[in-house]
Amino acid sequence: MKILAVDDDPDFLAIFEMLLKDLGYSDVTLAVSGEDALWKIAGESKPFDCFILDIQMPGIDGIELCRRIRALPEYQDTPITMNTVVSDRDHIDRAFAVGATDYLTKPINEVEIQARLGVLQKLVDARRKQQARSTEQSVSQASPPTVGFMDSVPMKRVDGAIDQIALCNYIQTLGFFRSRSIALVAVQVTNARHIHEMDGGAVFGEVMIDVATCLSDSLNCSPKMIAYLGGGTFVCLLPRDDAMRTESLSQNVSRYVMEFETVYGELDITLPNIEVGPPLLCRPVHVKNPSRALEEVAAAFRSTHVHFPVERLA
Repeated sequence: MKILAVDDDPDFLAIFEMLLKDLGYSDVTLAVSGEDALWKIAGESKPFDCFILDIQMPGIDGIELCRRIRALPEYQDTPITMNTVVSDRDHIDRAFAVGATDYLTKPINEVEIQARLGVLQKLVDARRKQQARSTEQSVSQASPPTVGFMDSVPMKRVDGAIDQIALCNYIQTLGFFRSRSIALVAVQVTNARHIHEMDGGAVFGEVMIDVATCLSDSLNCSPKMIAYLGGGTFVCLLPRDDAMRTESLSQNVSRYVMEFETVYGELDITLPNIEVGPPLLCRPVHVKNPSRALEEVAAAFRSTHVHFPVERLA
């Protein structure tokens, strides 16, 4: 895994590089500022697989650097870990809002960094396989890359869209006390399978991005957190009070989805049907195991969901 580590403390960088190499990560590039990082990114012929950014740096700080990296097409889905002594909520929320995947607090714990990078390595490997499969299909069919029904869909251009792993990592940063103020809500495209089978994988991916955009436009909270789990399932992280008003969320999403009706009709694309499930109130067990929270909110939708399907215009 090719890593770019950025920190304005050269002593920390030297120690951190040694630690990474001891853990088996030998392909490490160092940068001493945001400006230095952007220059090295621009000069690389082979893209980096992972970024580790300090937040507090003079000039371009880590949060702004994260935003600029995410704006580069080749790095829209590359894992970005923020690494700093700062642990206040404002910095954490801002980092995830601009596209951070994970968050580490100095001093670095060797066991923790090994575990986190191990997860990111699996994520990088999975994305490489998906990209290779999409490229092969695109070349053989002379068409845009297709998307499998359960594949992830790049959505970084959607305000508030984050990776599933990033959402889990964010929930872990909340702590037991703050987690009590949030809830998760599952949003399902109930005719997702039909869209994928009838309109094809490439169109399916674009439809899911349109749905994510409608969700983003429907949310008034800050920061917005929307993760796509595959199979037409989205999970939104909301303030607890907002999450209790699922009917209002459904109505707002419905209104935005209906704006696509004319265009979709002209292109002969199936309009997505949206249903919103009941809120799952975050509990301490979910902070310890965020994946369990995603599984539970999806299961709650499947078993007892209160649904408000999009109504077609007469």
